[in-house]
Amino acid sequence: MIIGIPVIEKEVDGKRIISPHFGRAPMFVVYNDITGETLIVSNPKSKTGCGGGAGRFIFDTFMRNGVDIVLIKGIGEGAFYNLQKAGMKAYLVSSDIKFVDDAVSAFKTGKFMEVTEPIENEHH
Repeated sequence: MIIGIPVIEKEVDGKRIISPHFGRAPMFVVYNDITGETLIVSNPKSKTGCGGGAGRFIFDTFMRNGVDIVLIKGIGEGAFYNLQKAGMKAYLVSSDIKFVDDAVSAFKTGKFMEVTEPIENEHH
């Protein structure tokens, strides 16, 4: 399985922090669960100050990299429906989880619920 996760630029002790903004995340981690490889992909739409069109860019990036699962804290309509159309499943990362590694571990143990509609958080 290949997992996509929106992240911020800042790291703490080498750990990537999950972004609360899916479309405005400055970067995405693409993690291959089989090989253990991690790819960092920049989001050029994050610099524009708006999420418009970000869903399409991210969708294309995820498709090229074989992403089938996305771990999120919040996601707008455009990005959510683009992921859904591509057959990718989104899972909600609980508010107590801050780092990518912790989110992946929690996901693997079945701790997250599948997202069935857009989730706008207070930052969107």
